[in-house]
Amino acid sequence: MTDYTAHSDDERWPLTQAFVTAFEHATDLRVALEHAADEPLDPAEQAESLAAQLAMTTRKLAREAMAWTGAAGDADIAAAQYAFVALLDELLLFSEWPGAAVWETRPLEVRVFNTRDAGEKLPDAIEALLAQRDPSRRDLANVYLACLTLGFKGRLRGEAGALRHDQLRHSLFAFAMQRDAEPTHLAAPLERTAVAPRQSSVLTQMFPDLARFALVIGAGLCLLLGVSQVLWLVATAHARQSIAQYETVSLADARTTAPEGASGASGTSGTVVPSSKVSGGGLAPFVMRAAQSRQNREAMSSGLSGPAAQLQNARGSREPTDDGDIVASDGVRR
Repeated sequence: MTDYTAHSDDERWPLTQAFVTAFEHATDLRVALEHAADEPLDPAEQAESLAAQLAMTTRKLAREAMAWTGAAGDADIAAAQYAFVALLDELLLFSEWPGAAVWETRPLEVRVFNTRDAGEKLPDAIEALLAQRDPSRRDLANVYLACLTLGFKGRLRGEAGALRHDQLRHSLFAFAMQRDAEPTHLAAPLERTAVAPRQSSVLTQMFPDLARFALVIGAGLCLLLGVSQVLWLVATAHARQSIAQYETVSLADARTTAPEGASGASGTSGTVVPSSKVSGGGLAPFVMRAAQSRQNREAMSSGLSGPAAQLQNARGSREPTDDGDIVASDGVRR
């Protein structure tokens, strides 16, 4: 509960309590008039109807305050009435509604007090009250504070008077509440009547809880890994195909070139001659030819000549193979 609301419900603040009640009623009248008829009223009729009801509300304010203060507070009651009318005129003149133009020609101040200078007179009355600083008029200071807070500016409207308007509010608060103004309390007067009732609503959680957050992170990581795996497979498809082909060819070559028999020895020279029984038989003539050439060189080096050398060459050139065929020196099977 704000300081102002607490004081407005206190019996020691009759003007403030009457002012709050009257302002609530005036606000209800304005809303009810806008939604009363199915068809919009004529602006002049709407302004006249609202003015008549607000004039009655102003007089009711005086009666309720009089019931608490008695005749001793007549001056303050009249001042509170004048401040109430000045506030209503300011709000209605500077707001958008169908009867605003009609209201400007004949505001509530003219109808109730037959004057039209509240914009000048009310700031002067506030200045005089602050200059006197009469403790018995703190209730009226609270009413003036409510007027300034709810939107009355008068001659202080605009940038030129904004600073003075703020100074008056601070001074009225300090005088009425007997302490310095605080930012949290300065705008408190009549808060419950100046704004619509607050509606409680469930707050939307801005961030998920820990479990859902971890689940979202895990799903994101799995998706990222899956995408990266697909990209890797696509990028390395050609390389993997080449590797597979290379392995297949290497295996086939190893199988076709592996020897199946044992090695043989050549006569007296001790040269090892590979077996001619190899898969496919394509290398046997070449192997035998190489062995024959080596034997010839050994024979020549040992001093064989003439018929003996020829006989040795003839024997070496007709070396039998494992399968019974004779391979001549020219590599042809006989």
